[in-house]
Amino acid sequence: MCDSARCPQATHHSCHREVWASSAATSRAFISKIGRGQKTERGRLVVEAERAERIVAGIDAADHGEMQGTDQ
Repeated sequence: MCDSARCPQATHHSCHREVWASSAATSRAFISKIGRGQKTERGRLVVEAERAERIVAGIDAADHGEMQGTDQ
């Protein structure tokens, strides 16, 4: 998946929503199963899940004409 934080040509459209939503859900599922001793991995997954959720929210907002931003 393109990273709009690193690639100025990356765009996120409604056709990408399912992939980003799946990524967020998968990350959240892994977070819930990680043991306490794996703080670094938990932190990485939290960041990944939050980013995917922001992109999904941005796609939804753009589909409704509410928002224009970097992650779309």
